[in-house]
Amino acid sequence: MAKYPTTKTLKKAVPTVRIEDNVVKKWDIEVIYKHTANNSTSWSRAYPHTEDVEYLGKTTSEFTKAELISFMNNMDTIFDAHYEAHNLPPKDEKVSDFNINDLQ
Repeated sequence: MAKYPTTKTLKKAVPTVRIEDNVVKKWDIEVIYKHTANNSTSWSRAYPHTEDVEYLGKTTSEFTKAELISFMNNMDTIFDAHYEAHNLPPKDEKVSDFNINDLQ
């Protein structure tokens, strides 16, 4: 489940179809995730994905944008992690000047 509410926009959708019946074998898609914070700043990132869909037996016109975007649901937690890494203050710090001679 996503931590941050996002808008998702389909940027690219390229089908690979079976020639004999025009059934889509796979989609190469790219979706832009965008989160707007309470202070009105926004941050976005595009994610590519390939989805095998031949088992659905559908032609290109039988798919919707929403359906293609739904193939990306597993990216919500990845977007959350990227958002936090680029926008929130760090929670950890490496102590590179630690002196091991101080240990007993």
